[in-house]
Order: sequence, then C-alpha cells, then structure tokens
Amino acid sequence: MIIGIIARTRDPHRQSEALRAALGLTLRGARVVVAVDEPLLTPLAERAAATLRSFGHRVGVAIDEALAADAVEVWT
Repeated sequence: MIIGIIARTRDPHRQSEALRAALGLTLRGARVVVAVDEPLLTPLAERAAATLRSFGHRVGVAIDEALAADAVEVWT
C-alpha cells in the first residue's frame, strides 16, 4: 500500500508532525510519498525527511502524485 501525505501548512510544528506521521506509517510497512511545501521549516522536519529519503521514500513530490496513492492524508 502506498500512502500519500500532503503537508499544506506553513505552521512549522504541523509540518514537522506531518513528516513524523509519515515516518511512523513506514514502521507498519507502508510506502509513503510526501508532498510538502518547501523549505522544510524545522530541524525535526529536515531529519524526518532525510530519514524517509534514506529508506527510499519520496519526499517533495507533486501533489498529483500524492493524490494518486492508495490512501491520502492531508495536513493543514
């Protein structure tokens, strides 16, 4: 299953939480693609994105790609 995470917020804490949630989903075996407004706003968001990328997940995809996933979460 591929889960699309869309982080459409300029609130640094919400953006960080969205990326941490994406990371948590991978612990259950899900593949994630993350559409997030750049730049990443906190060191926590940067670490979560780097970790996701190191595991082979895509961060910074177009919203259309995230919407094409099997399930979608939108963070505002």
